[in-house]
Parts: sequence; structure tokens; C-alpha cells
Amino acid sequence: MRKQNRNKKIQTGFTLVELLVVIAILGLIASIVLVALNGARDKAKSATAVSNQRQLQKAVELYSLDMGFYPPDVGRGWDPGLFKRLPYNLDLGNDCDINPSDCPICNTCPSDWVNQVKAKWKGPYVQWPSLAPWGGKYDFNNWNATTTRYGCDVPPGIYIGTQRNYDESNPLPQKEEIWMLSQGLDGDNCLNGESEMSLVKY
Repeated sequence: MRKQNRNKKIQTGFTLVELLVVIAILGLIASIVLVALNGARDKAKSATAVSNQRQLQKAVELYSLDMGFYPPDVGRGWDPGLFKRLPYNLDLGNDCDINPSDCPICNTCPSDWVNQVKAKWKGPYVQWPSLAPWGGKYDFNNWNATTTRYGCDVPPGIYIGTQRNYDESNPLPQKEEIWMLSQGLDGDNCLNGESEMSLVKY
């Protein structure tokens, strides 16, 4: 009787080989899940960038309806007047409404555009995002002529860009830019580490 009980106990346990197989299978499943999660995270970042660009586009359209002209092109990271009435940079602290010397020259605006904005502005139209999903900056661009950006020619027009940071770090990852190009969301039709979503083409 004792021998039979001992044999039963031995047979109900796992062998070392069986344990190693189970551990290997769990490791394989974990690696598949991690790859899937990374893919989902990348897609979420792309979706966030596109959503932000579209919201900024709509805000620019509302601004132009109120003003009769588009906001000034002030450079990456700057709100051109969508959240506060005049351009400001939430990173650098430059604020055209506080210090007139921070106001850009706007070649596409009326000569008294600052006074017109102060009189007609009905915002805020949208909260200007401080960072793009990859750590870069958003940018409102109004180009009257073809502009070369990191080796790619961008046709004249108005664009909302997802660009690098001030120090040229954190470009748009190539995989995400390829996806944006395939969806027609990048107006320069070229891989250059940024997305220029077209609002108006001249």
C-alpha cells in the first residue's frame, strides 16, 4: 500500500521538462503581447497627432472667419493666437499681448493686424498643445512659396505641422510618417521626420 501511494504522488507532479515547456510557452505569449502593445501604443500616438492637427485646423478656420485673415506664422511651439488672442510661446514665455516686441511680422496679415485681433478675437478656439506625442512641437505654417523642409519640398499653402523639438530632436518616427502619407495626411508627400497637414493650398 505504501509503495502504491508513493508512486501515485510521483506521477501527479510535473517533470523538469514539462515545467521548462510551460515556462517557454508563457515567455512566447508574453513576447507576443508586448509586440501587440507596442503596436497599439504607436497607433495611439499617430491617432493623437492626427486628432490634434485636425482640431488645430478647425481652430484656424474659426480664427480666419472672425478676423478675415489667417494668423501669423510664428514658428514651431508658438500658439499663433488660437488660445490667447495674440501669439505666445508657453515654453519660452514670449507673449505678444504683453510685450509688443514679441509680435511677429505678418506678411499675410493687414498692416494693423494686432489692433484688429484685439478688437475682433472671439476665442479661445482651442488649447494649444505643448508637445506632440513623440516629444516634438506643433507648428502653424503659412508659406507663400514652395518651402524645403529637411530635404522635402512643401507646396505653398497653410499647414498644421507635427515637427521636431526646438533642438531638432524627436522627429516624427518613419513608421508613423509612412502611415500618415498613406492616409493623405502629410502634405509634403515625402519622408522628412515631420507631418504637414494641409489646410489651404495656394
